Amino acid sequence: MEAGISPLAYGVFVPIFFVNVGLAANARELTADSVWLLLVMSLTAVISKLLGGSLGARLAGFTNREALQLGAGLISRGEVGLIVAAVGVSEGLIGLDVFSIIVGVVIVTTLITPPILRSLFARQPADAD
Repeated sequence: MEAGISPLAYGVFVPIFFVNVGLAANARELTADSVWLLLVMSLTAVISKLLGGSLGARLAGFTNREALQLGAGLISRGEVGLIVAAVGVSEGLIGLDVFSIIVGVVIVTTLITPPILRSLFARQPADAD
């Protein structure tokens, strides 16, 4: 049953949810102070995911390079934050300004991850077989 429902959920319902969340965000809610908060939160998200993922990978026996690559791959993982923020807005716990900042952080981290990963994998030493 899961094999039949999973493609439908990931192919239809998940994209609809994320489009709905994105449409609820309002860039006009961002003031000069909000932009600074967005930048600080984005930097914090990048550093914490990079360090946390890398440290966990090192503890699991990965090499430094592999650990850094794994940590960088985690940078764009922000969907749980979007879900929590959407629930927070619907329950009146956070305002649209904070919600817009959170959506902005997810967008920023999603856009910067591919160039970071590309640079980390481009310098990969050739395998000596």
